[in-house]
Amino acid sequence: MRGTVFSRLRAGISTFCRDTRGNTMMLTAGALVPIVALVGSGVDIGRAYMAELRLQQACDAGVLAGRRAMQGGDYDSNAEGEANKMFAFNFPSGMYASSGVDFKSKAQGTSNVVGEAKVTLPTDIMKIFGTKQFDLAVNCTAKLEISNADIMMVLDVTGSMATTNSGDSVNRISALKTATMNFFDTLTTADVGDGRLRFGVVPYSSSANVGQILYAKNPDWLSNNVLLPSRTPIFKITYGNGQTVENSSSTGTVTYGNWSNVSTVSGQNSSSCGNLEPPADTTPSPSGSPTVNQTGQTFDSDGNRVTTNNSSQTYTYYNYQYTWSSNRCRLQRRVATYTRTSTTTTTEEPIQTFDNKYRYEDRVFDVTQAKAGSAIVTDTGDSGTNYSATWGGCVMERETVAFGPTQTAPAGARDMDVDSAPTSDDGTKWKVLIPEIAFPRAKNPSTSGTTSSLNVSSSSVSSDSTSGGSWQRYSKYWSSGWGVCPAPSMKLTTMTASDRSTFNTYINALQPVGGTYHDSGMVWGIRLLSPDGMFADENAEAPNKRPISRHIVFMTDGDMSANMGNLSFQGYEWTMQRVGGTSDSNLTDRHNNRFLQLCEKAKAKNITIWVVGFGTSLNSQLTTCATPGKAYEASNASQLNDNFQAIARQISKLRLSQ
Repeated sequence: MRGTVFSRLRAGISTFCRDTRGNTMMLTAGALVPIVALVGSGVDIGRAYMAELRLQQACDAGVLAGRRAMQGGDYDSNAEGEANKMFAFNFPSGMYASSGVDFKSKAQGTSNVVGEAKVTLPTDIMKIFGTKQFDLAVNCTAKLEISNADIMMVLDVTGSMATTNSGDSVNRISALKTATMNFFDTLTTADVGDGRLRFGVVPYSSSANVGQILYAKNPDWLSNNVLLPSRTPIFKITYGNGQTVENSSSTGTVTYGNWSNVSTVSGQNSSSCGNLEPPADTTPSPSGSPTVNQTGQTFDSDGNRVTTNNSSQTYTYYNYQYTWSSNRCRLQRRVATYTRTSTTTTTEEPIQTFDNKYRYEDRVFDVTQAKAGSAIVTDTGDSGTNYSATWGGCVMERETVAFGPTQTAPAGARDMDVDSAPTSDDGTKWKVLIPEIAFPRAKNPSTSGTTSSLNVSSSSVSSDSTSGGSWQRYSKYWSSGWGVCPAPSMKLTTMTASDRSTFNTYINALQPVGGTYHDSGMVWGIRLLSPDGMFADENAEAPNKRPISRHIVFMTDGDMSANMGNLSFQGYEWTMQRVGGTSDSNLTDRHNNRFLQLCEKAKAKNITIWVVGFGTSLNSQLTTCATPGKAYEASNASQLNDNFQAIARQISKLRLSQ
């Protein structure tokens, strides 16, 4: 019985050991714990990886926003606030069930913004196994870099820049100065490395002041003479300060009158009276007026008037004697008369006397010394007196051909040539423009002029001691914007943050005066920036041999406003007809056409044109001039500054360096 029981038990155990049908359940139960741990860690680590990646992206976005908001090298609370806002947008609180989100950023030097972001991420499954959270931390750096950049700022400094925009506390020119310096600071605090950053400035109104740049490059690029609308005093000639020389003379026969008693001499007798010595004859004196006969009149090589005369003059004197008469010794006298004839030559100097009128006409002036810095002295002063003036630096364009508002510039329009240097041909050279010796051919510049010369009475002409009067030189109308020469241009110059004071002094010297001729600024912005033109030796290549990005920042507060009566970089349109204008509006259309063709020339050279309208809406010409997507409008000082900062950031390269 017992054996049977044990036998059955052994047989059952053996059968159970040989049976594998229940093993999977047991193995699964045994492996469940490590499998759960492995899967849970994968889920939590995946979440942590995603959270860290998003944290890095948020950190990067934050420092980029902070660096973008920096002005110059100043990382202020506003810039830090922009960084915090961008970080929070990309990694909001509670994202991935995180806690303890912390982001800090600061400036590192003047070109970098560094940041650090931390967050605590709880685990969902791994906390069962003792890992309750992940502490995530990332670092980030944003860097503003510039390789090689040439920036030409073409700035409108016309009279309207003295206007204050609605809502602003400073006028436009002051706002421009501030925005320009912030623009300078942003770019000069970027990391340049072995690159080169150069700034140039062309302040423009109705002309541009580039004369000293041209003279320094090659004095022969400036002509030695200039034709200007001016005036000539009208004189009448009189002669005076005569000097008479007697060439020959002769004295005729003396005739005598009768003796007459003068006095009685006592103590004499008939013998002694006759022996007395009579008194001397009196000095001959003219009797009556001379008789003069002109025998000839000529002019010598010095312009003196030489007159030859024959003249005769009667002279008389007293002749004395002692004689015994009527038993007395008497002193007697008689009148002696003779005629003297002579031949004389009288030389008189010419004396110019102002004839109380001026002739308003074109005149050619020799400016050889003026372009070198010496004063030019002309007879354009009051009543024909000398007037001294010094060249301010503005130039009149070289030879041109008039073409219509819709026509393409012909080959003969050398003023539209932005690259060719002058030759020995005077038509290829620029002319020295001196408004102080130029006069409108009208009562004032705003009055319709005439193409003909004309005489004007001095009584109608205002004195040089006044301004804004009638028939005056252009410099007397500067306050009204006529014939103005703006501040000197600055050629491309390598600058760093250490040059801020120099650049600031230059910018602060800009003054708002003059009319708006956009083409006067654009043509010189291109010429001074072009890698192919007259300054190719300075512009074609950077020291590190890498490419150069070239930019024109063109800022204006108004539309083109050409005027027939103005003395501009194209001369005096009433008489010179260089552009071919028939009225102010037609002249403006022609200048706009020239402006747009110049813009296309710049873009063909791969120059980026940024156009900023300040206090004005951009018209079609200004929008067309800009490189696509590079036109801005600013209605106040803050927006102007923002626009300039946006341009600075695009000129430079904002990138992540960590």
